[in-house]
Amino acid sequence: MSNKLFFSFWILVSMMLYNCDSPKPTILQPGVSKSLADQRKSNIDNVKYQLDLIIPDSLQKQIIGSVTVLADLKSAKRDLVLDFKNSKEQVIEVNIAGASVDYRFENEHIIVPSENLNEGKNEVTIGFIAGEQALNRNEDYLYALFVPDKASTAFPCFDQPNIKASFELSLTIPSEWIAFTNYPVATQEKEDGSTFYQFEPTLPISTYLFAFGVGNFQSIKANVGGREMSLYHRESDEEKVKRNAHICFDLHSKALNWLEDYTGIKYPFKKFDFALIPAFQFGGMEHPGAIWYRDRSLFLDENATVNQKMGRNSLIAHETAHMWFGDLVTMDWFDDVWLKEVFANFMAAKMVNPNFPDIDHDLRFLLRHHPAAYGEDRSAGTHPIQQNLVNLNQASLLYGRIIYQKAPVVMKQLESVMGEQKFQEGLQEYLETYAFDNATWDDLINILDKRTDLDLATWSAAWVKESGMPHLKAELETDGQTIQNYSLDFMNATSNDNIWQQKTILTTSTNGRIETMPIALNDRSNSIDRLKDASLSDFILPSTSEKGYGYFELDSRSTDYLMENVYQISDDLTKSSAWFSLWEGMLRGDIHPEKLLRTITKALPLESDIQGLTSRLGYLRSIYWGYLNDTYRSGEFASLADDIWQLMIVTSDNGKKKTLFDTYISIALETEDVDRLIQLWNKEIEIEGLSLSENDFITLAYELAVREVQGAEKILESQLDNVSNKDRRDAMAFVIPALSEDKVVRDQFFESLKKLENRKKEPWVITALSYLNHPLRAGSAEKYIQPGLGLVREIQLTGTIFFPKRWSSTLLSGHSSAASLAIVDQFLNELPNDYPEKLKYKIQQSADPLRRKVKWASREEVE
Repeated sequence: MSNKLFFSFWILVSMMLYNCDSPKPTILQPGVSKSLADQRKSNIDNVKYQLDLIIPDSLQKQIIGSVTVLADLKSAKRDLVLDFKNSKEQVIEVNIAGASVDYRFENEHIIVPSENLNEGKNEVTIGFIAGEQALNRNEDYLYALFVPDKASTAFPCFDQPNIKASFELSLTIPSEWIAFTNYPVATQEKEDGSTFYQFEPTLPISTYLFAFGVGNFQSIKANVGGREMSLYHRESDEEKVKRNAHICFDLHSKALNWLEDYTGIKYPFKKFDFALIPAFQFGGMEHPGAIWYRDRSLFLDENATVNQKMGRNSLIAHETAHMWFGDLVTMDWFDDVWLKEVFANFMAAKMVNPNFPDIDHDLRFLLRHHPAAYGEDRSAGTHPIQQNLVNLNQASLLYGRIIYQKAPVVMKQLESVMGEQKFQEGLQEYLETYAFDNATWDDLINILDKRTDLDLATWSAAWVKESGMPHLKAELETDGQTIQNYSLDFMNATSNDNIWQQKTILTTSTNGRIETMPIALNDRSNSIDRLKDASLSDFILPSTSEKGYGYFELDSRSTDYLMENVYQISDDLTKSSAWFSLWEGMLRGDIHPEKLLRTITKALPLESDIQGLTSRLGYLRSIYWGYLNDTYRSGEFASLADDIWQLMIVTSDNGKKKTLFDTYISIALETEDVDRLIQLWNKEIEIEGLSLSENDFITLAYELAVREVQGAEKILESQLDNVSNKDRRDAMAFVIPALSEDKVVRDQFFESLKKLENRKKEPWVITALSYLNHPLRAGSAEKYIQPGLGLVREIQLTGTIFFPKRWSSTLLSGHSSAASLAIVDQFLNELPNDYPEKLKYKIQQSADPLRRKVKWASREEVE
């Protein structure tokens, strides 16, 4: 009998059997506790999974599976605990040596009694009905996404990163579908309307890195430099595919070649494919041999800006770097998840540089990392880069901008102190030592420590194991002509009373002449001796290096000068560092938002760099919607949108033109501007040098609807009819109720989001939630805040939105009233004692922008 027929027969028979439960109790927790993980790791080795799944074409039919778990046990005295986050009714049978055995099911675990086990080799076969929480099942496609602890929602396994295993997958799927996974197809047979796939076994990988996809995907194959690759997608726009596919192959090839050269290790897995998935939960996921991407991240529109192109390049480089940093060598426990992410981002920054020779990449590193990291690190929800984790069911709470954006800055500091060559040699040793195994941050530190005189343990304690960001205040003493003393003083310290020692670049300017000097900030008070007796500068910037990290509070003289003249600085890195200092000063209450907006509007026509322009427009949008009241928007700044339109018209650079256009449609409020949006959507006017994409017209329809223009519903309906791609059409249909003029419809839509099945498409949900809470509708949306925050815990537990902060931040993004903040504070104050601390951090991070908006509003009322 063929494997396929035997499997089908076995499933049918076993489904009729009653699963036997022993009453013997255990103290197992839901999820995978650190104690359970440590116990299993110490006893289990050489794990292999032989997984068989039958995936029907109907969403109403269940996915039936069988998994044979092969494992060596050092001792058979303990019960064997496998993870299966479903009900016991979904376990069909547990079989050992061809015979059904008794087992217990407790708190998401299948427990095989020790009397059925052997010291040495063991083989346990479990029939089950697959859970679908992590299978992302749609009408005509499915993709598995098991990060960080979701493999056990689909099939029984040891769902922890440090029990690596070989996966041998078999799939039976509808004949018109295709299938792909981490490793190549071994055999493929068609029979009776189905296709049976048998895939080759993988090399050892963690459960969260195992993945497969099936459905109506199109496949493109390419040979790039002798390397075979496949791209899977669902895009119906053939021109878009043709325009982007070859670039995607080329960027992956370049990334692989660069990483092989940097690490000294050839690509460690057997194949390299990637799939572009509609409404994928995040930018990408690094499954070895089968990377998942959000389709829009790689298949760009024709009018894509250079920032979007660099973003694509960075994303590809990031996920490809994971093949070594995260896949080949994996963190031992998810408290070190940051370790894989820091090197993916760090390496990506290095790889992107040669592909964009005209870009200032030190500036790009600064703008990509520091603002985002500060957004969390300055909040009450700050936390260390390395966080404690007692159970994997809270692993998703470890992710955030502190590990994605702060950690690469810290790693850049470390590389600078050690020297690039020694740092690279240390990473090569780390990868060679722990290949196809697991490692910790301390394992890496031990390797690097041999190559530097720096006390890495002390350095790591402040930067990696402690929370918060440094605040350094500039103190300037003069005699009216020369500098008598200039010092940078730490205004805070870590919880262990350490300071964040670092090296950076200090910059001065006198009559437009820029001078830089390296400085070391090693003491609580740091006098810059080189400035003593120097002529008074126009300004002093304490940190103009991408390696510097913290709030560098300017002296008042520098602040006053920069508020009037910042846009006259010629060096882009220095200029952006100055803007960054002014922005941070505004957020911390030292600079009035209206004054900073005036400076921004004067600067925009003089911005020659696309990165700087994009950053300044981001400041502009944040102040316009978050810090201005209606009086300012309709008064002094009423012409702001038209000013941006006029600047866009005269701009010859297409990337800048698109960036200005996006800002224009987001802040257009005056009648003339809204009429112009209508004309653009109706294609009555065109913008010379800028071709609008289908996504642009969808956005225009959304923006017109939220402004409640006459005929808004017809605009939405017409735009929906014009959308060519089914996946994009489904997305728009989902969002439309959130844009309704009828509050009842909007309220009903919000109520629908409380149901898990309506939160499965994360990008759709986030877009809809942003329009529900748009600043123009903030008043009517205040009632969503309390129940919305109440959903955060459920969202984290169910994993319907991978980053819970994305939900809470979007929920609060359009609000700026004291009443809104009061709702948030009441929610936080009334949280039960057992509410997860890390989840509370996420809400505090999300509330921080609102808190700063309200603080400024209350000050202006007093003034």
